[in-house]
Amino acid sequence: MALHLNLFHEIQTTRQLQRRDPLKLSIYGLSAIAACFAGYYVFQFGRMHTINTELNRVQSQFSALEPKAKAAKKREEEINVEIKKSDLMAKRIENRFYWAPVLEQIAQSVPREVQITRLAGDLSGEGLRKCSLTVDGISAGSDPRQVAEDVRTAIAEKIGAKYKNVTSNFKTLEDGTELVVLDGKQMPTATFAINVQLTAGEDAAPPPPPRRKR
Repeated sequence: MALHLNLFHEIQTTRQLQRRDPLKLSIYGLSAIAACFAGYYVFQFGRMHTINTELNRVQSQFSALEPKAKAAKKREEEINVEIKKSDLMAKRIENRFYWAPVLEQIAQSVPREVQITRLAGDLSGEGLRKCSLTVDGISAGSDPRQVAEDVRTAIAEKIGAKYKNVTSNFKTLEDGTELVVLDGKQMPTATFAINVQLTAGEDAAPPPPPRRKR
């Protein structure tokens, strides 16, 4: 019968124990997890560094553009003020009241028996203009008062064809003290003052209602 002696059994046993040592396996596992965390940390650190670099670049651009943006905003406000002034001036020019057409219509309403001695006008309001005109004169004829009445009516009809709310009334109508020669005959006279009222233009459009906040 053969005899076998194993002189390395203690070494082999030690190696087997080392291979199966749970503490060592745990250390290996923890080391692997720590390595993963370290890699993830390095990755996140690099990512945050990239984000911070981009943030600093954007902030630098914003700091460089901010003064230009403020200047542009100020210039925009100045331009808006100039535009409002221009619009207001254009509206005033468009709504300007011209006296020449009114005087022309009055002249066309006056017959040769009437002499205009004075004209005075006044204008008020914005948009819808109110005009007041005083016509002083002398009428002559067999019935000078009727001649003055015909002139008053003719003025109202002539001006009323173009303007709104036209009224024509006598302020004064009196017999004259002088005689005039008309068609080779002496005619009595009358002095009169006619007040003409009219409106021109349009009412200003009401401002839009404020928007309700949602």
